[in-house]
Amino acid sequence: KRDLVTNHDSRVHVCLYFLVPTGHSIRSLDLVTMKALDKKCNIIPIIAKSDTVSKSELESFKANIMKELRENDVEIYKFPTDDETVAEVNKEMNELMPFAVVGSREDVKVGETCVRGREYPWGVVEIENELHC
Repeated sequence: KRDLVTNHDSRVHVCLYFLVPTGHSIRSLDLVTMKALDKKCNIIPIIAKSDTVSKSELESFKANIMKELRENDVEIYKFPTDDETVAEVNKEMNELMPFAVVGSREDVKVGETCVRGREYPWGVVEIENELHC
């Protein structure tokens, strides 16, 4: 067991690498940067503002990202599956990579309630509603 009070650990353990949701592929700069980082720390790729692409575009984009990362030998973090107590959950987490997120600091009125989300001409994306993410 580590004692973080007496043992100061200044290493970077993980890099949450946010990708622009182009809907097509990873930018060259992102590939070069991720390749430079992958030997220094764990990388978890995340698609930012994923509400700006459709669900089908997002699935296609995720597949393209994983394909390009493999083709360019960029190593990303894989949740460990050797411990049977968490193997099933971690396997599911690995299959969700890269993660896609929606964020907002604004409250939007939906009906009679206020929720955190983004408002568009066609509706509202509630960031805490799993059906919207």
